[in-house]
Amino acid sequence: MYNKQNKENKTKEIFERVVLNVQAIVDSGEYKKFLKFQKNFRGYSFNNLVLIFSQFPDATRVAGKAKWLKLKREIINDAKKIFIIAPLHRKYNKKVIDIVDGEEVETTKTIEYNAYRYVYVYDISQTLGEPIPMQTTRLDTNNMNEFYEKLKRFSKFPVYEKELNGTVQGYYSPKENEIVIKKSLSIDDKASVLLHELAHGLYDNFDYKTDRNLSEVFVESIAYIVADNFNLDTSLCSFNYITKWAKGDPKIVIDLGTKIQKCAYQFIQELENFEV
Repeated sequence: MYNKQNKENKTKEIFERVVLNVQAIVDSGEYKKFLKFQKNFRGYSFNNLVLIFSQFPDATRVAGKAKWLKLKREIINDAKKIFIIAPLHRKYNKKVIDIVDGEEVETTKTIEYNAYRYVYVYDISQTLGEPIPMQTTRLDTNNMNEFYEKLKRFSKFPVYEKELNGTVQGYYSPKENEIVIKKSLSIDDKASVLLHELAHGLYDNFDYKTDRNLSEVFVESIAYIVADNFNLDTSLCSFNYITKWAKGDPKIVIDLGTKIQKCAYQFIQELENFEV
């Protein structure tokens, strides 16, 4: 039976749990580790990624007991349960009054909504049985020059290498619709900066004048996830704004995390499928 109050309380409880875990991840300085962690879980929501990481930060592949049994793997004794949230599609019929040709007409309207429940999953390290092939689509980590050239060809904007003054490593110019990279940088650093600027150009829709902190956290997080997927050492990636970001509106934290995850995975998929 539909109970609106119970549904709202459950949703609020889940949301507050996720927010607390996000705060703990950022405040503890483990944000970079979390970004690296989440690339292994493309099928999970940002909220569930936070829950998994907070309970089992060394997890690499998780599934429910039934799924592991199908893969011919059994859960070990005393395995740690990792709880996540699963949406349950629900609907109910409600009588409503509509105005038809000036007359009140009683009709039945179907209300659809998602309820949530906790379910348990286990990491592959907590199972024994048949080996599971781990898929990988990473590039050759010994040749970042080829990766950098691929990024330039992949770019939707012209990429120029120029002499830039001071500490500026590169920039994306919406006005000129171009990306400029500091010419004197190493190949790996050029690739790192190009990933960052591509994230600005492809996914960043923040107002840079008013939301610079959010914009930088957003694109640096995307760049870090994508670079790690291709085994690129993004030593130029900094997270100077993370603490400030974490102390903001919790809804912004969750929304931004979901947006980072979605855009980073899209970026990775497009790069993996792009033929030079």
